[in-house]
Amino acid sequence: MPFQTFDPPSVAADALADRVARLRHLFDALGVDGFVVPHEDAYQSEYLPASEERLAYMTGFTGSAGRAIILKETALFITDGRYTIQADAQVPGDIFTRVSDAKAAETWMKAHLAGLSLGIDPKLHSRADLEALQKRAKDLTLVHLESNPVDEIWTDRPAPPRGKVRLHPIEIAGESAEAKIAAVRETMTGDAVFVAESDAVSWLLNWRGSDIAHTPLVLSRVFIPREGKITVFVDPEKVPDAVMDAVAPFATIVPPEAFLATLAALSEGLTVEADVARSSDAALAAIEAGGRLSAVTDPTLRLKAVKNPAELAGMRAAHQRDGVALTRFLAWLDENAVGRSEIDLVEKLEAFRREVGAVDISFDTIAGSGPNSAIVHYRVDRSTNRTIEAGDPVLIDSGAQYPDGTTDVTRTIAAGDPGEVFRIQFTRVLKGMIAVSLARFPEGTMGSELDPLARIALWRAGHDFKHGTGHGVGAHLSVHEGPQSISKRGRVALEPGMVISNEPGDYHTGAYGIRIENLVLVREATVPPGGVIAMHRFETLTLAPIDTRLIVPNILTPDELGWLDCYHARVRGALSGDLDAKERDWLEARTRPVAAIL
Repeated sequence: MPFQTFDPPSVAADALADRVARLRHLFDALGVDGFVVPHEDAYQSEYLPASEERLAYMTGFTGSAGRAIILKETALFITDGRYTIQADAQVPGDIFTRVSDAKAAETWMKAHLAGLSLGIDPKLHSRADLEALQKRAKDLTLVHLESNPVDEIWTDRPAPPRGKVRLHPIEIAGESAEAKIAAVRETMTGDAVFVAESDAVSWLLNWRGSDIAHTPLVLSRVFIPREGKITVFVDPEKVPDAVMDAVAPFATIVPPEAFLATLAALSEGLTVEADVARSSDAALAAIEAGGRLSAVTDPTLRLKAVKNPAELAGMRAAHQRDGVALTRFLAWLDENAVGRSEIDLVEKLEAFRREVGAVDISFDTIAGSGPNSAIVHYRVDRSTNRTIEAGDPVLIDSGAQYPDGTTDVTRTIAAGDPGEVFRIQFTRVLKGMIAVSLARFPEGTMGSELDPLARIALWRAGHDFKHGTGHGVGAHLSVHEGPQSISKRGRVALEPGMVISNEPGDYHTGAYGIRIENLVLVREATVPPGGVIAMHRFETLTLAPIDTRLIVPNILTPDELGWLDCYHARVRGALSGDLDAKERDWLEARTRPVAAIL
């Protein structure tokens, strides 16, 4: 069975109009003037099972970030700059005002929400989110509804996922669940801590699942008292006897339907720590029903983000295998791109990854050619599938799940001569990627302080990109992992052991897109002679050639050329032994020093 399918996700505009009309029909009985449909589910997840895709059901939008505010006479759809083109294609403009700019969204809300009663499902919103929404308009009243009206009209809603939980081996996890729980307890200042995010619980308990496509987490939450057994809220039907036996010494399993009542009972008389930005308002209200809420940053975030030696060994091994698959694919693509479809590329890359041991992809592969490459989070389906023509740019952003690690890599190639303008822009994007790769930075440096390095070459030419430069990546977990990032909003210090992407880009709607992405590991750096402060640097984990035929060498500095040549020498040395003769010859040609190909 393929990892990825290509069924068109689009919903007819008249069907969406009918759904919006049926939702509006419920407003008077609910005593509200409108309703908010967030993308998030009750676990505050970025990636959702089909049963939780309420935003897609109401708007047609299939991206991973957005929300709708549906009023009696008008409606707003909000996303971010990554999804502007996708939203324009999927969300009907005659039903929703579409915005991907925060200021435009605030202006709309200020004008349309003042004095209204707006319905919300408190199980789907964090308290921090609701507090921010409350400030968007004068005299806005948020009405907490006991049930979600979207669920009432969603008559063919899919069943919740029932995939079985499996244990994540200790030799890969590197630390027992009991040790991780003890580490969380060491951070506590109250009587207990509530952890709301499923990837955190999956990491904590050393288990994995299949509740979310391409992300091996288990939909679950956990309550950790200072002493005694923890309480895990998870569907017990998904937990096999062997897994139940493994967690029984330190955990009690409670089904999700008893979540709020049990959480309230467990919190009685206690000071319970919880992350208000990552916990649903309903969960926090349950804590407050008999206990005292202490707002903290989820302590598992940093513990999970800083990979231990076993996790890092697994990530390096996964990238080694992934590099072999990618190189085989790029060699094949070099000969076969013209005349192939985008779906052909996705299927071929998946086949190469299966051969080296991938158990899944880490997200739906982005394989955009020509104008489709300008869509930042493009997902090919049978309705958009495009045949590659001579000269087309092709952007491949993909990743895989291996038993010991998660990968995410982007390479941009061209099926022939893409033109001088494209090569100049490609080189500017590459300069930004190399600038981050070469960075040396003081201990305590935040991602926001490094983000400009990826953009300066583009800024100097009057260009920029609307997504962050980098996101954290889990170890056989979520391909998007916090709290670390390299972005304008990255306010978390980067620490040794954190894995993060490095992916500047450049996009021109209707023409082409460019992105070059490696995963990097934060490491301690040697303090230069005379230096007096601790320094950090990046180690590049990704192993895959960058197409030197697309660069304009005189735009790169000697240091940048040196980095590229050294990187390619490392790629060649690491991968050649696992390639056949033809593939080795191809890799040799693609990784020669730049001076040798001029």
